[in-house]
Amino acid sequence: MRLLRRTPLLLVAAAVLSAIAPCAALADDEMNLVVGPIESIGGAITVSYRVGQPFTPRLEETLLQGMPATVSFEVGLWKRRSFWFDKLVLAMRSEHKVVYDDWAKSFRIRSGQSPPQNRRAPDLDSLRNLLFAAHRIPVAAASMLDSTGTYYVSVRVTIRPVAVEDLGEIESWLAGESPGPDRAQGGIPRYLLGLAVNLSGLGDRTAIRKSERFAPARLEGTSSTSR
Repeated sequence: MRLLRRTPLLLVAAAVLSAIAPCAALADDEMNLVVGPIESIGGAITVSYRVGQPFTPRLEETLLQGMPATVSFEVGLWKRRSFWFDKLVLAMRSEHKVVYDDWAKSFRIRSGQSPPQNRRAPDLDSLRNLLFAAHRIPVAAASMLDSTGTYYVSVRVTIRPVAVEDLGEIESWLAGESPGPDRAQGGIPRYLLGLAVNLSGLGDRTAIRKSERFAPARLEGTSSTSR
């Protein structure tokens, strides 16, 4: 009798778990981040990656209205270790600030520091191609790695709507490039003043993926065919 009484509860629990699992999988793959292939080219281990769906429709709308955002990529090279945590061999981070300039009808992108690199993208498609598709980024020199060890590369992408404390930096950047006719008193763009109080409904978008495992010695034999 106890088994019969528990059976409905088990069925209900199984149904709940089966309903939750697909949602979790969809949320994890929401941005469609793909990492790979890993290649050995000219003595360097390289990685390619792309983000298929970086923006939601709502985020696209707010970006086109002038809301600035920060896009960051964190790339890590890991060595696989049995019976212990994997070892982080090295890590790289890049950051890009993006804002739509309604006066110029294009996106402005500021990447890195000392000195920063300034670029433009005429529309969302160009912005996606410019920031969210990377090909053969050097990660490490093959000579630095254990040729027979097992490694993989992780990539994390984060899209963060601008915080209120970032508005001053964005304003200085825009004012320094081209003042334009839409500056409010004190130089702050009018659309930024309005956006400062309307950012709470947009959270960060983050995705992380790992590449397939690889051994540097095995990559060397495929580098010539991958070019």
